[in-house]
Amino acid sequence: MDTDYWLRVCRDAGKKVFTEVNKILGNEERGKVLKIGYSGDKTLLIDDVAEKTIFNHFKSTGKSFEFISEEMGIKKVGNKPEVVVTVDPLDGSNNMKYGLKIASTSIAIGDLSKKVGGIKIGYVKDLITGNEYHAIQGKGAFKNKKQIEVRKEKNGCILIDIVKNRERNFQRIVKIGKNFRSVRMLGSGTLSMCLFAEGISDGLLFLGSGRTLDTAASQLIAREAGAIIRDINGKDFIDYGIGFNLDLNLIGAFDEKMYNEIKSLIGD
Repeated sequence: MDTDYWLRVCRDAGKKVFTEVNKILGNEERGKVLKIGYSGDKTLLIDDVAEKTIFNHFKSTGKSFEFISEEMGIKKVGNKPEVVVTVDPLDGSNNMKYGLKIASTSIAIGDLSKKVGGIKIGYVKDLITGNEYHAIQGKGAFKNKKQIEVRKEKNGCILIDIVKNRERNFQRIVKIGKNFRSVRMLGSGTLSMCLFAEGISDGLLFLGSGRTLDTAASQLIAREAGAIIRDINGKDFIDYGIGFNLDLNLIGAFDEKMYNEIKSLIGD
């Protein structure tokens, strides 16, 4: 795989999404529901714009690839795919719907195994600030081309994302609030993962996530920054397949001690 080439394609797609999404941020129609997407969630106008922008840009390269995305589902372009392109076109749709400006787009480029561990490139674009995060497997993690790393010691901050089973999962995090001074829920798991990767928090906790594709790109950024990313049973995230309709409970931590601390606080 030509990682330099595919990273350039990701960056160009990210720039186009940033431009197109920001054109409609002030438009009240941005939160209009167009349909129910492949994943079963509502597809908003702003989701549709982001996804089509990315898909059309990749298609314009003339390359053959398999495209996996939240709204479109799975599409094959050409007869002999070179790579699998996994996309969360707009993570933070509801934030954008309400006018809360926290959202991102993420693109992962992987091999044909369709495994999280097969992802070679992770790219994330902050759709508000324009910041870029990226990682190439084995080559470190970067924010705006400057290398980043996870924290080395505890500062008392944790980022949390609760997707479903809300009543149970809010009950599970009561002890988290007693053991971390700062608990933050941003409404964008992708950006949470990237902020964790650059050392802003000690760790993160995702409860009830339904799709591994949501964090396919950002998990590589976090791992290349030195993070541990496992489910609450200890299974490494790289062993998961890329897909939909899971019940995934995920912990990110800067070391084993922090992973075990977070795990012990939420119970089973």
